[in-house]
Amino acid sequence: MIRPSEPNTKAAMPQSPDKPPAPFEALRIATLDELSARLAPRETIVCLGNGPSSEDRRLAGEDHASLFRVNWIWAERNWLDAPDLVFTGDPDFVRLTRQCIIVFPTREIGEPILEEYLARGHLPDAGFAFLDHFTPSLADLSGPRIPTNGALMIALAAKLRPRRIVIAGIDLYRHPKGKYPGAPDEAEGYTSQHSAAIDLALIGGALAGFDGTTEILSDNLREALADREV
Repeated sequence: MIRPSEPNTKAAMPQSPDKPPAPFEALRIATLDELSARLAPRETIVCLGNGPSSEDRRLAGEDHASLFRVNWIWAERNWLDAPDLVFTGDPDFVRLTRQCIIVFPTREIGEPILEEYLARGHLPDAGFAFLDHFTPSLADLSGPRIPTNGALMIALAAKLRPRRIVIAGIDLYRHPKGKYPGAPDEAEGYTSQHSAAIDLALIGGALAGFDGTTEILSDNLREALADREV
């Protein structure tokens, strides 16, 4: 079962007196405790990035877990495609058969995407969150380089304190099968906005403070974290 986090009393961000609340503001999840309450009470969270190890067949037995995914590339793969929560900064518009909570790294990234959703008449009815408005902050999201959504996903999962976290698809963009499943010709490597060092620092710190069981099916991630501990 996802256990309650420490008390969090952060209030919603004040609106400018001459600017009415955005139409989607009522759907915003403002705290970690509120997010925990929205999720079904399951003992395991499966965190799936989009690397080739996200399609590890061992994941087929995790159908009773809470499923966290990243962006929308998985939507065309017909594999673990009914997430409870999606981390994204991707403006692509995707209609899902089942509504999920959407988490944006920052308000600056998320608001324009929500405006586009609103224009299409397809707001995230399950709720959304701006991670940079959670207190305490999970990561520094103010600089020119920030953690990837995959790293933020793992950090948030650890804060939700399930009994078990399973991680796959976080292959640090250097899997022998390519960047994504079925796309071996995709260019490898992080974009200029992210780095492996930033991701590994966040993931390593989050898992070090997690007192449950962690299973990492991404070989590159497991080995990179082990190298940091040497």
